[in-house]
Amino acid sequence: MVEKPLTRIVRAQAKGQITVPAEFRERLGISKSSFLRLTLRGSKIEVSPVQLSGEGADLRDFDRKELDAFLEEDKIDARTAAKVRRLLAGG
Repeated sequence: MVEKPLTRIVRAQAKGQITVPAEFRERLGISKSSFLRLTLRGSKIEVSPVQLSGEGADLRDFDRKELDAFLEEDKIDARTAAKVRRLLAGG
């Protein structure tokens, strides 16, 4: 049996955040620790869960030197770079 498509209208919050409806999360197995891939296709956004499984699928940790090099390469302003460092440090 083919599942009936779900359609919901949601409102984007001030910073562009949206809530994925519970029915969608349940069908797709999305939890608070899930990663989602967003793809822009013309005027539509496609959202799909990313499955991290198998050998070598773990996300890698970057050391301070690698992080600093990354932030410098992307020419991120000092304020944004400081925010990124705080978020990565867990605060």
